[in-house]
Amino acid sequence: MKNSVIMALTVISIVIAYFWIDFESLFSYEQKDVNFITQHSDCDLHNKPCTIVLENGNSFELEISQKEIPLMKPVKFTVTTKNYNKPTLPLNIYATNMNMGIQNFKFKKVKENVYESNVILPACIRGNMKWNAEIILEEPLTRVGAKFQFKTDH
Repeated sequence: MKNSVIMALTVISIVIAYFWIDFESLFSYEQKDVNFITQHSDCDLHNKPCTIVLENGNSFELEISQKEIPLMKPVKFTVTTKNYNKPTLPLNIYATNMNMGIQNFKFKKVKENVYESNVILPACIRGNMKWNAEIILEEPLTRVGAKFQFKTDH
C-alpha cells in the first residue's frame, strides 16, 4: 500500500513537472512584447551571413553552413556576436506559413563571441517554407530581439 502511494505520487509529480516546464517555456516566450530588429531585406542566408545590431549595442551575425538549408538533416547554425558574452545563446526557430511548433535552442559558446548548434528543421508536405530564427534577450524593462528570416525549398 505504501509503495503504491509513493509510486502514484511520483508519477503525478513527473506529469505535473512535464506540463509545468512545457507551459512555462511557452508562457515565457509570449509573456512580454519583444522589440525585434529584422535582418536587412537584401540579406539572404542562402548566400551569406546576415547581421543585426540591436538598440542595446549587441550585434548578432547568423550563418547557416549548408547554403541549400535542407530539411530533416543536421544543419550547423553559427552566431557570431559583439557585446554578448554568456555561456549560451537562446535561439528559437519556427515556420511562419504553417504551425510546426517552436524549436528552442541554447547555442553553446565554442570560442570567444562564437556560438554554434546543429539544427534539424522538420519536413512538411508543403514546400517553400518560411522560417524565423529569433534571438530574444531579457532586458531589465523590456525584451529585445534579432529576427533572422529564411526559406527552404522543400
